[in-house]
Amino acid sequence: MNVMLIMVDEMDGRKMGCAGWEAIHTPNIDALAERGTIFENAYCDSPLCVPSRASFVTGRHVHDIHCWDNTSAFDESWETFGHRLERQGVPVTALGKMHFVEPFDDHGFERTFEAAPQETGDICAGFRDPMCRRRNARERLEQAGARELSEHVDNEVHSRSIDFLRSSEAKDGPWMLWSSYRNPHFPHFAPEEYYDLYPEEEIELPPMGDTKRLNQLNRDLRYHFEVDEPVDEETWIRNVRGYHALISYVDHFVGELMAALDDEGLADDTVVIFTSDHGEMLGSHGLWWKCAPFEPSVRVPLIMAGPDIEKGERIERPVGQVNLFPTIVDAADCELTEEDEDLPGASLLPVARGDGEDDLPDTVISQYHAHGVRNGWFMVRRDELKLIHYHGYGHEMYDVSEDPDEMRDLARDPQSHNQLARLDGTLHDLVNPDVVDTTAKADQEARLDYLRERVGNDEFEQMVAEKCAFDDEESST
Repeated sequence: MNVMLIMVDEMDGRKMGCAGWEAIHTPNIDALAERGTIFENAYCDSPLCVPSRASFVTGRHVHDIHCWDNTSAFDESWETFGHRLERQGVPVTALGKMHFVEPFDDHGFERTFEAAPQETGDICAGFRDPMCRRRNARERLEQAGARELSEHVDNEVHSRSIDFLRSSEAKDGPWMLWSSYRNPHFPHFAPEEYYDLYPEEEIELPPMGDTKRLNQLNRDLRYHFEVDEPVDEETWIRNVRGYHALISYVDHFVGELMAALDDEGLADDTVVIFTSDHGEMLGSHGLWWKCAPFEPSVRVPLIMAGPDIEKGERIERPVGQVNLFPTIVDAADCELTEEDEDLPGASLLPVARGDGEDDLPDTVISQYHAHGVRNGWFMVRRDELKLIHYHGYGHEMYDVSEDPDEMRDLARDPQSHNQLARLDGTLHDLVNPDVVDTTAKADQEARLDYLRERVGNDEFEQMVAEKCAFDDEESST
């Protein structure tokens, strides 16, 4: 069996027509959902590019592989689904954004395009206490609007993906194709034909809520990204238009990939998976980009289609992306190994084929330990309830089915304290927040020492000065 993985970057999993978001134009993603199964409550393991993708390819939680931030390399001893498939005779072609950080080998993905590693990554992650302010972060918002993307790398990724599907290798099979697009990642500018799909007068801004009541760690994020002062409405509208336009832009890639799959007679032998590495806050709760524990940041799209997969089916049960390692191995008709016996996830393929959900974990976890927060946060979701543990700064709890915008914190309701205690107990059964928070910070300090030694003190200080601003300018030394 072949596997085609379509991955986009920074896409809020709720923003698809098939997910009930009526104001979005995603006809091709919606068509994919009609020919397959949509997992309506899918979550990334950490809402940031590098740790999310590392968790995704290894099937491990970020605290297991110690991949905390966009500066983190994960150890080669953690094997990926690429290793599993290649060793069992299924070649993997990975095109586009992988986002691995040096030092690393190939993580099991030998045939790649545009998989250039970051030598140093995002150095801001090393400065959490005292915390740095990211220089020029707010300027990202000013770039939103209509702009040509003809030279964007996504076009080359897409062209190579189509060429692969039309190749003799694709006809011979089996194979896996991983097409990984950078959009709809910020900055939020898109081709005019997609931007114009969202007229200014029809834009509905995300709910802000009372930012004065934000938890300290979310206030940290606003400070770090220079959005602690309100974003004016005109700029906010441009960013919503641009972001939604980029979703429609990648939607057309999905349509062309599926058309090629059909035209080449490959659909009956291919499992298709569509997902993203994390979401985008887009101003909700006064927060932008990712890194936050709220739904726009941690929810991701997840659709599966292919042979024997239920058509038009919806799975409400919350699932995490750690399930995709065993899912991909299963879809390729390959086997897990003894090293995989302690994987935290299970294959979603039986669920997508209508065989029940009994083997799936009943709780989903997500977490964040990177730039912009002085301590880590942890999220657990079970059924309709979601707990956010801000390490050292208390809890929040939401019923995301009744309160999808997360505006009513049930942790403040005495009638909900038994549920709060149970979810907190579940979190501590899964992970020790104190140990994980301490370990992440120690690893990040060690990474800074490694970088300083690697590039030399003068270049290191220049790197810090270019990215990071401190209230106390002695903080980087």
